[in-house]
Amino acid sequence: MSKMHEHLCRIVKHLPSDFEPYGNRSRTEDWDPDCSCGCKHFLPLEGELRSDWGVCSNPASPRVGLLTFEHQGCREFEEDETIEFDDL
Repeated sequence: MSKMHEHLCRIVKHLPSDFEPYGNRSRTEDWDPDCSCGCKHFLPLEGELRSDWGVCSNPASPRVGLLTFEHQGCREFEEDETIEFDDL
């Protein structure tokens, strides 16, 4: 794990609507895709952090405008049909 990844893990805002362990949502009881599944509103950061970190641009999401780790998730996921999973 890079030092920058560790730093972002310390400063990222956790919301109750995020999946555990970041928030209160259980993946087994309240499963939805997370950003790692290709949400069209997830704007990846540049460089080595691109595969894990981005910013949410969905105005309907509680994470809008926030630094987001790809597995935090939200109920407003919308699939980006233009992304190939090999690109993620």
